[in-house]
Amino acid sequence: MNDRHFILSMHILTLMAKNSDEWLSSEFISGSINVNPVLVRKELSNLSKHGFIQTKEGKNGGSRLNKPAEKIMLSEVYASVYNQTLLGKLLADPNPKCCVGKKINENINELSSSIEEVVLKQLHTQSLMEFSEKF
Repeated sequence: MNDRHFILSMHILTLMAKNSDEWLSSEFISGSINVNPVLVRKELSNLSKHGFIQTKEGKNGGSRLNKPAEKIMLSEVYASVYNQTLLGKLLADPNPKCCVGKKINENINELSSSIEEVVLKQLHTQSLMEFSEKF
C-alpha cells in the first residue's frame, strides 16, 4: 500500500501532534523514524503541499502542524500519498484475445476500488489527535 509514504507521513504527523508547540527539524524527525533526512524532507514537502504542516527555514526553523490534530482525519493523510491501486499496478499489456486477459485490469480495478472504499471509510473515523493519543 503506497510503499512507506503513509507510514512515514503518519509518523511525522504524530510526532508533530505530540510536540505541537515546537518546530521539529528534519534531523530530529529522521532520528525518530531512523531514516535519512532526505526521505523526511520529501514527505515534509508533500505534507506541506497538502496543508497539513507549515515550515520555517533558518537556524530555529523546522516544521509543525498547520491545523489542530483533531481536524486532520487519517483518510486525508492517506489520500495525500495515494498513488496507485491498493492491489498493485495493473498489467501493462494483457492479451486482449484471452478471456481473462481482456478483462483482468477492469475486474482488478473494481475490486481495488471496493477495497479502497472500506479503507477510506475506516480511516475517516479517526483523527490524528485520536491516533496520537495511543503513544
